[in-house]
Amino acid sequence: MKFVVGFLLLWLVFGILEWLFPLNTKQKHFRNGWLTDVVHFFSNHILINAGTYLFFWFLYLVFHGFVSRSLQLAVRSQPAFLQFSEAFLIAQLVFYFFHRLSHQLPFLWRFHAIHHSSAELDWLASARVHPMEMIIVNLAIAFPLFWLGFTRETFGAYLLFGAILPIFNHSNIGFRFPVLNKIISTPEFHHWHHSNDAEVSDKNFSGFPIIDLLFGTYYVPDHEMPKIYGIDEYIPNSYWQQMLYPFRR
Repeated sequence: MKFVVGFLLLWLVFGILEWLFPLNTKQKHFRNGWLTDVVHFFSNHILINAGTYLFFWFLYLVFHGFVSRSLQLAVRSQPAFLQFSEAFLIAQLVFYFFHRLSHQLPFLWRFHAIHHSSAELDWLASARVHPMEMIIVNLAIAFPLFWLGFTRETFGAYLLFGAILPIFNHSNIGFRFPVLNKIISTPEFHHWHHSNDAEVSDKNFSGFPIIDLLFGTYYVPDHEMPKIYGIDEYIPNSYWQQMLYPFRR
């Protein structure tokens, strides 16, 4: 039930913003692939959460003996804001390198291509992901945070922030963020990552643009936005075909 309420609230808030301040004024609200992404939204929450939980506890049973209690105590004794800042930076570094590898390694790309198959972006397009990819990403991010000993409150704050940020990034909102897009990922920043232009599609991997600036993958031109999104590779339209796509030749 909470997923239904969450969906309706997001649909209301971002639907109004996209209607009042659209980036792409010609894009329809019920765009091509909208129903597929609704299925992604509800199904993936269950599959990703269940898969992450099971694999995480397996890793915990294997590696919990290597945890340093003194290190965890030192981390947990820090102020909450400092813990969140550290956790966010660590998580975004992990995400940046995994995301970048997903564009370079063919095996990982077959999963990540599902997300890039959206030819039109809005808040709901953020839900189009393959569960297997997101389970791996969640484990890669959560395990070092757990191993270092960040508090549950820090985990909760990051998970909430990490859930809202991609929805905002993909939204069809035409605001410009000349300062914010160098601090936190925004639609102006992230839409270029989805551009169907080979010269700029391998840019803007992180939710923390400073990381892209450091590694030379930052790209936000002045007074310009992508003209076309998606990929040339054929990706099936239905949810179940997209789930099977990475495993087919």
